[in-house]
Amino acid sequence: MECTATKLATVLALGSKILTYSPMLASGDLLPMIQTCISYCGKPALRAKHPERERKRKERFELLHSMSPEGRIRFLKQEAAEKEEALQRLQRVVAPDSSNQRIAIDLGFDSIMNDKEIRSLANQLKLSYGAIKQMQEPFQLLFCNPSEQLEQSLERFGASNWYIQWRRGADSVAEHFGPEDLVYLSPDSPNVLEKMDPTKIYVIGGIVDKSRKKGATLNAATEAGITTVRLPIQENVPERLDHILNVNSVVDVLINFLELGDWPRTLEIALPQVGEDQ
Repeated sequence: MECTATKLATVLALGSKILTYSPMLASGDLLPMIQTCISYCGKPALRAKHPERERKRKERFELLHSMSPEGRIRFLKQEAAEKEEALQRLQRVVAPDSSNQRIAIDLGFDSIMNDKEIRSLANQLKLSYGAIKQMQEPFQLLFCNPSEQLEQSLERFGASNWYIQWRRGADSVAEHFGPEDLVYLSPDSPNVLEKMDPTKIYVIGGIVDKSRKKGATLNAATEAGITTVRLPIQENVPERLDHILNVNSVVDVLINFLELGDWPRTLEIALPQVGEDQ
């Protein structure tokens, strides 16, 4: 959908009305309106690559457009307050005394991935962090043993500013934590994850295109003496033959299970459609 001059004029007119009610908003609450307009009227080619993001921007634009000046001010202030609250939750979760559930991503598989797969993994990690940010009690997210190439790919998304914990300079996640504290999620494990233990660190293998690397996470965990489990997909969704998920899809499953405590419902909600998780 193209941004017309009429839409731009409408947003600017709304901004003028806000200023009529309160000139002090010029340097504060009007800014999100201008940003909304710029986002909504931005580059069509970029928007086409992110339809969900564009849909949300459009909905926000239309919501602001429908409000009275006073309602718009209240909405923007509430939105800012919610963002600040979410930021504080993330700051608390990386504190030394945090007891939130820990999720580690094992990033030591670069040697069996090509450049495109490493870039894809970086995107999956961005999506994982985005999902965790929305949690009321966010996971403690740990990135273990990333390569320089992967960190460069992650920095495209500003990863150095994320509220996560980095563990570098080892060959195995077991060198950062005791093997007895770890539970490795592997689609090849003979054991099924029934419930989550808040004292354990659940490890997700950071591998793209696992179909070509069958057994990689199971072998890595076994060699390090780490207990392995798999998601109970075949027990609850027997018709699904593909049990290999992207990192962000595994994170989505764990987020939903932590909230619901029910595997059938969790998998119904969180599992991507076959073919979508590519």
